[in-house]
Amino acid sequence: MKNLTTPQAILCGFGLVALAIASIPYSSQIVKPAYASNGVNKIAICNEYGSKCATMDNRGGNIHLRVSD
Repeated sequence: MKNLTTPQAILCGFGLVALAIASIPYSSQIVKPAYASNGVNKIAICNEYGSKCATMDNRGGNIHLRVSD
C-alpha cells in the first residue's frame, strides 16, 4: 500500500465523515434499541446491620449522597 499525500488523506477523511453522516438513517436497522426488562430497580446503601443507611440531601438544587457513621 502506498503512502498518501496530505491532500489525499484529508479527502479520504472527509469521505469517511460523509459516509458516517449518510449512514445515520440506517443505523436503527443495524443496531437494535435496548430496553430495560424489569423496570427500575431501587437500592439502599446501608451498614452491615441495615440500621444506618445513606440519605439524599438536596441543597442548593444539587443532590448529594450523605453517609453517616
